[in-house]
Amino acid sequence: MKKRTTYTVDTIFVLVLFAVFAITVLFVLMSGAGVYKNTQMVMQERFEERTCLSYITAKVNHYDQENSVYVTDFNGIKTLALDEEVAGDIFTTYIYCYDGYVKELMFKKGTELNPEDGQNIIEVKSLDFESEGKLITVKCEGTKGSSASVSLHIASGWEVIE
Repeated sequence: MKKRTTYTVDTIFVLVLFAVFAITVLFVLMSGAGVYKNTQMVMQERFEERTCLSYITAKVNHYDQENSVYVTDFNGIKTLALDEEVAGDIFTTYIYCYDGYVKELMFKKGTELNPEDGQNIIEVKSLDFESEGKLITVKCEGTKGSSASVSLHIASGWEVIE
């Protein structure tokens, strides 16, 4: 009879150990899922402003020629203006925030257009441009309230030292 008791105690010990292991694995999986969910939520919150700033940075880098990138006013809206010459004509691209969207509008210089004529790029709460010399600071606030900014140095007009 002693052997049966010992065998039962061993079995119970193994089952308890397995249950503790299973519960520990479950807690690790649950905490990992929580971390993943939080990371995904933060990435989603920051998507709008990061995408907006990356888009504007790429545009500025593309148009960075002497006197081609500047901040201006478009019907009372602070706007980033990007000029380029195409076949002898000057075309301007405006990037601005209107009606909850970052918008882009390209037109031949001198054409009269309205802010609602622009192409929707991405939904944001606000977009602001500040210009100080050759430095343009872009501030973007996403629809969920988080914000980000980037300062862009306009390199055109500077001589390269060889």
